[in-house]
Amino acid sequence: MNNLRVLRSSNVLLLLTGYQMHWFDSKQQRYRLSLPGAVHIFVLACIYAGCFAQHFQSSAVLKTLLDVSPFLFRLTRLQLVLSVKVFSYAIYASVRAVGVANELTVSLPMTNSSGRRCIAKELIAYALLGSTFVVLLCFGLYIGYEMKFKLPPLQDIMIGAALFLPHLVLAGALRFYNIFAWLTRERLAQLQTDVDELLTLSQLRTELQLVAGSSSTAPGAASTQVDNLLSQYEQLQLLAKHFNDFFKSMQHSLLLLLVINANCLLFGIHSYVYYSSTWHVLFEDRKQRIFYAGNACIYACIGCDYVCLLLSQTMLEQQRFRFWTSLSDRLARSSALPKHMRRIVKNMRDILANSFRFKFLSIWRFNLANFVLVNMEITFIYSLYISTTFLRHFLQLQLLQALIIALIVIYHYLNDAILLTNERFESNDADDDE
Repeated sequence: MNNLRVLRSSNVLLLLTGYQMHWFDSKQQRYRLSLPGAVHIFVLACIYAGCFAQHFQSSAVLKTLLDVSPFLFRLTRLQLVLSVKVFSYAIYASVRAVGVANELTVSLPMTNSSGRRCIAKELIAYALLGSTFVVLLCFGLYIGYEMKFKLPPLQDIMIGAALFLPHLVLAGALRFYNIFAWLTRERLAQLQTDVDELLTLSQLRTELQLVAGSSSTAPGAASTQVDNLLSQYEQLQLLAKHFNDFFKSMQHSLLLLLVINANCLLFGIHSYVYYSSTWHVLFEDRKQRIFYAGNACIYACIGCDYVCLLLSQTMLEQQRFRFWTSLSDRLARSSALPKHMRRIVKNMRDILANSFRFKFLSIWRFNLANFVLVNMEITFIYSLYISTTFLRHFLQLQLLQALIIALIVIYHYLNDAILLTNERFESNDADDDE
């Protein structure tokens, strides 16, 4: 797999989506601030400011939304408020994350690898990077076909862009994390191969000496083996430290993305329930298909992001466990390793046991600068301290998110159903009195 090509591709995509303003320098293997990237961010900010202002102008779409469902209108306002904070925080978090990523890129070799397996791994990296855009493009083409490829009014486009653009920018944090998690996983696999070969060679030499009846080892060969193993240990130590620092710099962005996704899902599910029960009678078949496609696009894109995140993290965890198991098996079965080499192997196993096990911070533990980024209502939903691994923690947050969304939708739906029933009873009573 060509790590340099993967990093450059991710850098170009994140530059275009507005998450990064740094250019990846292939010679120095570092991200550096670029003038075109800064200008691009400024232009995006100006476009976003113009789109944001449209929400406070007279608009038929917003008026219709307010008349049909005040709850959905308030959700739109909430998303708009979150979007301002998201757009500002995404730029700040990107600059911070790039500084930590520079240290991590030093731990990743940029040498080219060939073979079908390497090509497949590189394709997986591109899938983690761009699969959500493919899903979005497919839905966009279908909706465009249903609309006969006619653009809606410019004001409606700008209203939608004010809600979508900050989400697109912040979602770059998830793709940035996915790529480095995948590259770190490949680096762990390479270190495991090198360490296994080194330990196997050392064990064979020791066994041959025992068969030959000699208990002495050539000082030069033994010293070289220890130095090589120590070098692998130092590389593993640096990789674990740099990736842990990288995760800490990204976790606030991932949590904030989870919060705005929760608001999007609540909007989508609530609108689907009411549209399927009553609102669909107001629209013709073609517009109904457009609504259902747009509504399904919300779930598909958010779900695709989550699947990519869980896939990259699961593969990293599996590789860590395979490496840890390999070292544990050698320590348990082999007594032929020299004592000093066994000590280094134990240290490597301890790093694998204690590192690459990530926990999200709870939102209530954010400092003030991060805490003001989310509203108190949304913060209450996620203010839970989880002392489990990344995957278990993430799935618990997803379950909690789905439960709260379901309760909110059920409450509003049943409340409106009760009000409608009361109105019918009152109407019947009035008819009987007449």
